[in-house]
Amino acid sequence: MASGSSSGPLAARTVGAINLDLAFLSAGSWDLSHGVTSFSTDKVLLKQAVMAAAGSVALLGDSTKWGTVERFNVTTLDRLDTVVTDAGLPSAVDRIAEEGPTVLRAD
Repeated sequence: MASGSSSGPLAARTVGAINLDLAFLSAGSWDLSHGVTSFSTDKVLLKQAVMAAAGSVALLGDSTKWGTVERFNVTTLDRLDTVVTDAGLPSAVDRIAEEGPTVLRAD
């Protein structure tokens, strides 16, 4: 499925040339022990470049993606400033906050 998005080395270099106040990362998979993971090395490269260019990083990770793991590591949860999730993740919120990020739940 075409998304119209860019990833890979060129996109990562482009992002690396700018300064971001706040970066929002999406997550296709995330859990407590692996953090944010991805199936694509190009997406990992871009997300890590965005994190390096940003003053603050917020993960947008809904409960349907929680507890799943892909092959490649993006980041651990302790490197995130904020996690925005939904009300479907009540049991894990305290454990996520113990890793360091502020957890916001959208109803």
